[in-house]
Amino acid sequence: MTDIDNKNREFRVVDPPNLHIGFTKDELMLYTFLMMSIIAFASVVIMGVNALIHILTALGTVLIAHNLIWLYQKRKGLPVTYESPASPLVAGMIVGLAMPIAAPFEVTAGVALLMIVVFKYGQGKYFKRKYLNPAATSKVLLLVVLSLLFFLEEPLATGLILHPHHLELDLFTAEGFRNSMWIFGPKKLPITGIEITAAQGLFFWQTHGWIGGACGILVLVVGTVAAYWLRYKWRIIASALITMLLMAMIYGFIVGDPLLRIAFHVFTGSFIFMVFFMASEPQSTPMPEISQFIFGISLAVLTFILQLFNVLGGSIIALVLLNIATPFLDKVTIKKPYGLKESKGGL
Repeated sequence: MTDIDNKNREFRVVDPPNLHIGFTKDELMLYTFLMMSIIAFASVVIMGVNALIHILTALGTVLIAHNLIWLYQKRKGLPVTYESPASPLVAGMIVGLAMPIAAPFEVTAGVALLMIVVFKYGQGKYFKRKYLNPAATSKVLLLVVLSLLFFLEEPLATGLILHPHHLELDLFTAEGFRNSMWIFGPKKLPITGIEITAAQGLFFWQTHGWIGGACGILVLVVGTVAAYWLRYKWRIIASALITMLLMAMIYGFIVGDPLLRIAFHVFTGSFIFMVFFMASEPQSTPMPEISQFIFGISLAVLTFILQLFNVLGGSIIALVLLNIATPFLDKVTIKKPYGLKESKGGL
């Protein structure tokens, strides 16, 4: 529309800033995939070939399911949900990086399949909106179900939500917390032989936990660049990180080991990766600015509590619970419709 057209209209029509970020959806997905690929590469270097198998398993499962659904929709003359595999591939990468390195490969395939079929395609088709984060919800649902199947030989270990080892941890006291951090250090880095402490391991070299959190500092850097460049919901990210940092620091000063507390609570993969690449998902999180701050703060508080009670992957449980609350958080601040003009006699 030209400036002359705008002058002849009562209202000047412009692109709503909240709907335009300078990228097409496919470009946004491609750039997100590339940013996560940096994290994936570092994770494979640190955690080894099993990390690569998890990632490829998730991506392969998603690609097969996507292509089968695409072919079915084409042959039936149905509207094609995703013409490009870009968005499904991003979701598959998130699943691969959100799995614990100790998880069985078949569980990763199951999470990826449930995610793409039910919570990505199915949720979008039947509800016209993704109310629940597809990767987080599929992981929570499948792993909780596996944890409850008591006829399995090691149901909790298979489910990995309440791992037997985690149930023995004491994260409330200083002594119990220090004793629980043995898996992160001290240890020697391969090839160099350099010995690092548990805190340094949590910052730079994690060989336990979520694949996407193998190098917490790298996730922080890459995630920050991605959030700025790709216009992620930075209010959720910033409020969650700051809240978790403050809680870990305060609790650490009260009971001891504040640095180790910060390293654990903020930089474990289940939090640092989740905050940047899952909690910022556009459809399942609030739109109003104040609601995004509420969402981020609540996410950190719930995750911190679950961590203390040994649900060490509890961040995704917190995320799914807050996804459910998102429709209510969207109503916290009801703004005037875009472009509405108020007249002297009222609306």
